[in-house]
Amino acid sequence: MQATKCAGVGCKINEHVRCGISDDADAARLENARLRQVYRRGDRIFTQAEMASGLYCLQSGHVLLWYLDPFGHRTAFRVAGPGEIMGHRSLFGEDPHAATAEALTTCHICWYPKGLVDELIGTYPSFARRFLRTLARDRGPPDALLLRGLHMPIRVRLVYLLLILRERHGEIWRDGSLHLELPLLRRDIASLLGARPESVTRAIQDLKRDGVATFNGRHVVVSNLEALYNEANQEYDLGLPDSEEIAHSG
Repeated sequence: MQATKCAGVGCKINEHVRCGISDDADAARLENARLRQVYRRGDRIFTQAEMASGLYCLQSGHVLLWYLDPFGHRTAFRVAGPGEIMGHRSLFGEDPHAATAEALTTCHICWYPKGLVDELIGTYPSFARRFLRTLARDRGPPDALLLRGLHMPIRVRLVYLLLILRERHGEIWRDGSLHLELPLLRRDIASLLGARPESVTRAIQDLKRDGVATFNGRHVVVSNLEALYNEANQEYDLGLPDSEEIAHSG
């Protein structure tokens, strides 16, 4: 394992190891210490309020991050995909996890123990710098404010979510239609959008009525992508949200 050769591998932490640790023995120690784990749909990878014990690198699959507020309300706020590192804020901040990570699909995850990560960060400045760069670039879910923007109708927020999920969950068929397999339950879609489930249901019905998108369980068909982009690009009144959404957001 050479420090100067960065290989594109499934585990991002492994890339940091290859680029930042010059001693082969130490690199091998970290590599041998990692646990490769498989999580099935619904399994919890880590839980809100428990102390961080290591770093998690998602090699394949998708993970839903959600938290419980003081009133016990569950709010989903992010879907993590392959290549993402999880738990680093809590680990380096020495704080309990602020959210729960739950597998949406079968996930292959590498776990690296805190003690060894701390030791190697203290020993290898280049390794530490790569992690600092990761932290600096990770500003949290960039789409969260967009999806929960109460100035936009729920229908538009739902369209944005479909466009965001297109990259990892969509396939363009020969006829030009977009087919999506949603990794989310209806309640989690509502949480991401900051809306009530019944409001999301109405938005889904409206999109179907207008020929924009058809939902059949988790399978979504967009027969006309141009219509979907037109929905996203429309200009809307940026006034106050309606009373229902104000009540829900509070």
